Amino acid sequence: MDADRPLKELFRLRPRDLLGLTGDAGARLVSTAVVELTSLSRRVDTVVRLRRGRQSYLRHLEFEMKYKKGLELRCFEYATRLASHFQLPVLTTVVLVKKSGPRDMAYREVLGGRVVHERRFDVVRLWEMDPRHALRLGPGTAALVGLAEEATLPLIGQASRKIQRETKDVAQSDLLFILHALSAGKYTARELAGEIPKETVMASSLWAEAVKAGRKEGAVAEARAFCAKLTREHHPEVADRVVPLIDACSDVERLHEWGLQASRLSDAEFLELITEQG
Repeated sequence: MDADRPLKELFRLRPRDLLGLTGDAGARLVSTAVVELTSLSRRVDTVVRLRRGRQSYLRHLEFEMKYKKGLELRCFEYATRLASHFQLPVLTTVVLVKKSGPRDMAYREVLGGRVVHERRFDVVRLWEMDPRHALRLGPGTAALVGLAEEATLPLIGQASRKIQRETKDVAQSDLLFILHALSAGKYTARELAGEIPKETVMASSLWAEAVKAGRKEGAVAEARAFCAKLTREHHPEVADRVVPLIDACSDVERLHEWGLQASRLSDAEFLELITEQG
């Protein structure tokens, strides 16, 4: 499962537990928000408003499964838009889930071989996290334990019991779901069931959303495979140009329609159709 949604929910549920992770230990939490930059039609992952002494500032968090080229420019764009919108200093933290990317990240503008502008970003590499230290910080960081490279099944069990001791009701279900989701890459469902109560995980609203998203993802993958197969069969000459556009489409109905049109159109007509609608 993609870790992006569980991490966003975790920072919504237990932001105070996680301030040490982002370098904000000792700051006072003022608010959390998901901010949509309407002029860009984009939504940043998470923004936390904090205060140190008399000064307020924003901690902007971007969650990434792996480092991707262009991430620095995107973070720079978000940070400058946030600073302009809120008129507050903005600190950006990139949270990486899987081994990838540099320890230090910055967006630099270079002119004539000279750096004329630089904005640096903090980087948290979750696989390097000490799971025992995470267990000491609170139930919010306990939910992250499964991402640590040094995590073991007994430590995940300790995280589960900590969450059960220190939270209740909806918050407990959601945190256990997050712990389960973020640990699933290392252990089987049967192994995790021995440490994390499945009935509590399944009571979380996040579980229902994940099941629904999984079904949709399966339908999209099936539709893409159907369309790509017919493309290669009827239009092998343009398949290399068309299939990447098919793989980028998530509209099941459109994918099926493209597949049905594959046997009716010429190479040029089919390429034009996919290019215009893709």
